[in-house]
Order: sequence, then structure tokens, then C-alpha cells
Amino acid sequence: MAFLFNGISSDNYFVVEKIERDLLPPISHILTEIPNKNGAIHQGSKLGVREFNVTIRMREDSVEDLNTKIRTVASWLRQKEAKPFELVKEQGLYYMAYLSGDTKLTEIVTVGKGVLTFICPDPIAFNKVENLVPLLNEVNPLSIEGTAETFPTLKFTVKRDITFLSYIGEGEKDVVVLGKAVEEDTQTAKPKEELIFDDDMESITGFGWSTGGTQVDGGVPTGTMIASNQTFTYSDIGTGDKWHGPAIKKGLSETLDDWKVECWLKFDATKDPKMIARAELYCLDVNGTVIAKFALKDMYRDTANTVVEFRAGDLNKGQYIIKSWGSKRGVYNNFWGLISLKQVGKAYECYVTKIVNGKHTTRMFKRYYDVKNQYHTNKLAQVQLHIAGTGTSPMPANDRINFDRLKVWKVNTLNEPDEVPIIARAGDVIEVDHYSKQVLINGEPSKQILDPVSKLFPIEGDSAITIYPSDAVTADLSYKSRWE
Repeated sequence: MAFLFNGISSDNYFVVEKIERDLLPPISHILTEIPNKNGAIHQGSKLGVREFNVTIRMREDSVEDLNTKIRTVASWLRQKEAKPFELVKEQGLYYMAYLSGDTKLTEIVTVGKGVLTFICPDPIAFNKVENLVPLLNEVNPLSIEGTAETFPTLKFTVKRDITFLSYIGEGEKDVVVLGKAVEEDTQTAKPKEELIFDDDMESITGFGWSTGGTQVDGGVPTGTMIASNQTFTYSDIGTGDKWHGPAIKKGLSETLDDWKVECWLKFDATKDPKMIARAELYCLDVNGTVIAKFALKDMYRDTANTVVEFRAGDLNKGQYIIKSWGSKRGVYNNFWGLISLKQVGKAYECYVTKIVNGKHTTRMFKRYYDVKNQYHTNKLAQVQLHIAGTGTSPMPANDRINFDRLKVWKVNTLNEPDEVPIIARAGDVIEVDHYSKQVLINGEPSKQILDPVSKLFPIEGDSAITIYPSDAVTADLSYKSRWE
């Protein structure tokens, strides 16, 4: 008898003598009493939290070994988030569980005995196998296995620009609406953002990038930037006592009052804790004046700790909006992901995220208002990329620090309701997760496109999903069947 928690078997640490669980989680009934009427009206029931009580026994060769094993087990079981809990005798199913309650251990020399309690706030088991169902038509019949409702994920690959997408299930209220439809007589579709610059870092030479007239914070431009493996990185950073390394810049096709700049990059200074490096993106006006900057930096000589910076204005008079290592030290180490700065009128929006398996993780967002009109009045005309080290400190290899892609968007002010915003463009991927209640566009949280009338509904048994307009997307539905 054994169990797995967070993918690790209990057999690695102790013997499981007994596992106790209820046939069903606690069942509570929703009853409404009516004045002057006997009894109550039954309005449904719900399942409570499921518990597993596991009796364990540890035996080691010495008291020291037992103490070491206890600490190892404590580290394994203490998790801040729910982790998969699987009974070996019930292979193929798992619950999402936490260790809970007392963890008293009776110790007799080299033997320890106790009871572990795991709670499952969601009392329904998941099948480990994920099913994928292509939705090929407007109306798509489904046949879902399991004894309980399951919450699917729908993935749409957009074939043309859309302002609106909806789908419905079997129930009267099972409807999801994304965006708004266009009234042909009175409204027109218009993008909130127009892409005016998109560089996939294929080449520097002949593509308008220049090394002339560059300036960088607290240092000097030296060395050479190169294109390598569809990225921009350094071939050498030159020499200097302070920050030094290559910088290149490029003008935009038009100057912008309101804009968003997005940069995908890699920054990994973890191989040697003595490494000091930075990768920076400067936003410049027509005169080359810095109007904003955002960057990833590791400035610590004896530990790897990547810091994120966003600033409005230049080095001398600017305002730092973010200057942080995130929720804890090292959270942005070994970074591959996106950093983005958006400026609309007086408002600045800063966003940074790692990207793992196409999903945005360890995100940080902050908004800042230039209420004193100090920074936002100059128009964006150029972008500049910079990689640098400092002094003689070791530098990450150039395959560990590089720019992967750069986009600049013109932000439009829409005249709503006459102009309806486009919510997704051809090639975009929209994902709607009915279990976690997330809406993603290209991996980025985008719940703002979800109409409040929507219900992220469950599916079970024989049912159907109807998509409109079905010719605007290709669609897939994925789910893990659920079992009581």
C-alpha cells in the first residue's frame, strides 16, 4: 500500500500501514424554510472537502538517520499549493491535495509512527489522461466519460481578425462570449493596437540598425552586437571600468504619441554567481533623448539575482516604476520571457513574465501615472538595444543573454461604440480554461475580453458545443474526465 504526492512515491521514505477515506466526501443539503410551512424546500446538495488519513511507519538504522529522514519528508510534504495525490491501488486517477492538520510523530529509538492527513478542497478525482477533441464544425457532438462534471479547456487558433467569438453548451445558461459583435449598419471594427515594427532578430546589417549616436545609462557603448541563431547578442563587450557593451538603435516608420513596446529575451547569469550583466531596451524620441527604459540586470557579485527595471524618463530625472527582483530573490533567474512597456497619455503599464510551455508565469504588472506631465509628452521615434557587463566581472556566454524578438505597437483611441475593438488577429491563439477560469491570448492573461454574461460551464455525458462564427477559427477541446 502506497501513495504518490507531487509525483514522489511514499515508498521512498516510509511504510504506509493504513489509508482511511470516506466512500464520498461529506454531503450537505441546501434547504430553504418557508414561513408557516412544515419542513423545508430542498434546493440542491454539494460535496464537502475530501480527506485521506494515512498511517505511516519509518524505521532507520540510527537516531541520526531517522532525524534526517523526518526533515526530508517534511520538505516533501510541505507545499504552498495543492499537488497531485494518487493512490497506487487506484492508478490513473489523482486528486489535488494539501497536507493538513497535526503531524505528530511517535518516536521509539529508530522508529517513528504517525498519521498524515491530506485534504482535497476539490473532492472529485481527475483522470491522468487528457483527451483532445477537434471541434470541426459549427455544432460539435461530445461524449464525455466519467461520473462527474468536468471543466474543459477550449483552444482557438484565429484565422482572421475578429471582434467577437462565442460558443454554447447544452444548458440554457451555458454560454461564453468573447468581445463584441459588429452591427454592420452602424459600427466598424478597429484594432486597439496596430503593429508598426516587428523584428525577429534575423539580421542587423542592412536592416536599419545603427551603432551611431547611442547613449547608455552609467557607462559607454563598446564592443559589437551580432545576429546569431535568430537572436541579437554580443560578440564582444569591449573594455571599461563601469558598464560597457554594444548598443544598436533603429528608427520607427512613424512617431507615436501612444505606444507599446514588447521584447522577448533570454537572460541567464546563474552559471557563475560572480557574473554581472544587463540587457536593456531604451525608448528614444527623434533627438535620441531617452523617454523610457526597461531592463533585466544582475548586479550582485556573489549571488545570482536578476532584477527587473522599468523607468519613465532618462537616468537623471526619470521615475523608476519597477526596480525589483519580484516576489522573492532569484524568481527571475534563468529568464526567458517577455518584458513590455505601454504608454497611453499619462498612464504607463509595465509587464514582465517568464514564458514556460507557452504560458505566462511569475508575472509582475504595475501601472504608473505621470500626473506632473514630466515624461509622456515626447513622442516615441526610436528603439535601442544594449547588452553590457562591468569592469572585469565574468559575463554570461552570448547564448545565455540575447534579444529574441522586438515589437512596437501604435495604440489607438477608439470612438466606442461606433468603433468595436478587434480582440484577436489572424494567427493568435485564444485559450479558455473552464476550470481555472483563465482566458489567455498567446499565453497572456486576457480576461478583459470575456463578456460578463458568460458562464464557464462544465460538460458531461452526451452533449455538444456550438461555435460562432465557426469559420473564423480552428478549435480544439481538451479535458480530463472526473470521477466521484
